[in-house]
Amino acid sequence: MASTIVASTLRALTYSRGDICDRTINTEYLQNDCPLDQTSANAHLACRIQPATASLGRLDILPVETIQIIFSNTDLSTLTLLRSVSRRASCLVDSVPAYKKVVTHSPNALRALISTHTAQYFTANDVFDALLAHECFLCGRFGAFLYLLECRRCCWDCLISVEDLLPICKASAQTLYRFDAQTMDEMPTVLTIPGSYGLRHKQSTHRQPKGEKRVAMVAYGAARKAGLNVQMGKKLTDHYEKAKLETRVALRGPVAQDPMRDMDCMNYDHAGYKAGFGLEPQRFMAAVRFPTLITGTDKIEWGFSCLGCLERAEYGDEERFWNEQYTTEGMVRHLDKCQRAGQSWINDRVTEVHGR
Repeated sequence: MASTIVASTLRALTYSRGDICDRTINTEYLQNDCPLDQTSANAHLACRIQPATASLGRLDILPVETIQIIFSNTDLSTLTLLRSVSRRASCLVDSVPAYKKVVTHSPNALRALISTHTAQYFTANDVFDALLAHECFLCGRFGAFLYLLECRRCCWDCLISVEDLLPICKASAQTLYRFDAQTMDEMPTVLTIPGSYGLRHKQSTHRQPKGEKRVAMVAYGAARKAGLNVQMGKKLTDHYEKAKLETRVALRGPVAQDPMRDMDCMNYDHAGYKAGFGLEPQRFMAAVRFPTLITGTDKIEWGFSCLGCLERAEYGDEERFWNEQYTTEGMVRHLDKCQRAGQSWINDRVTEVHGR
């Protein structure tokens, strides 16, 4: 099957999911408000034109290879600060293979980690491992997003539906589970980026609106796990049981105390509500679109979906995973199944392409 599907035919059978990829952190905002000097046109020439000679202290006694191993296992927040120390430190950080791959192929992921203050929890190796992975860490299907609170790849369906991935207000988590300060400090926290989540509205500027709040949030799964450890498996507090209403939106805490209630991004859209995720726009505040690096090559793929499944879904064929995304290799395998389920549709589409 792989040899019979030419690129033009594959393009005719698939489409890019801009409708869901644009619901997460705005990459235009990241590019404007979190610029990376490594991505500039002449950045790679800086260390070659004039050798950097500044001392790195005790690190100078180590071979460059050893320093690179140390840096690859150092959190990204520390590396970002280290790059500002001197040009030599900056060049050494940029020479780390895993870090270089992340900057080259997914700079927006690095920008998102830095901007949301989650860079302090993860290393260049963590992001690079996620870049090489194709599958969602929960269900095994292709994941087109990086979940920032765990620095792991996840798919759309898991992002919008898995309870453990739901970000909740850090202050509410502390109140509900009665965490002490040490427990809260050990829990990965994302600082939200102001913007529009869910259906994105066109804006004349992508800069942070003046006075708009940034809210510290933690993953519900991490809070629940920590809560069970603190309470040694006992029943959750009566306060939590009272606060947990029919909708998971209650996990943000009582409305009167919810610091997210005045954020523009909490204006729920009707289309999102009908799709089942309009009540939880905070899910998209801890995720960013994320490509996958094809092993053995220097090429990346963002994922795309099957037009056949989309059209079949319009006729009530719920067994077709129209929401699922694939790499090229995954799509070729999927078309074998899709072809058996809708041979006539694919034949018509291929005939149309070849007849142009």
